Amino acid sequence: MPGWQQLKHALTRPAGFSADGRRIGLGLDTALDAQRRETDDAVSDIEHYVNDKRSKGEETTTVS
Repeated sequence: MPGWQQLKHALTRPAGFSADGRRIGLGLDTALDAQRRETDDAVSDIEHYVNDKRSKGEETTTVS
């Protein structure tokens, strides 16, 4: 049977893992950061494409 201190610690410590630098959290944070960078790069590429078309006087349309 655990002592009172061990029982108190088990009941009050947070459960699960958080992204606070532990191996699992750091890996998740790194993966999310890479995904954000890829998304930002894709949006930037689209903006450059549209701006180039607009500066050349070409019309751009959207398909829905």
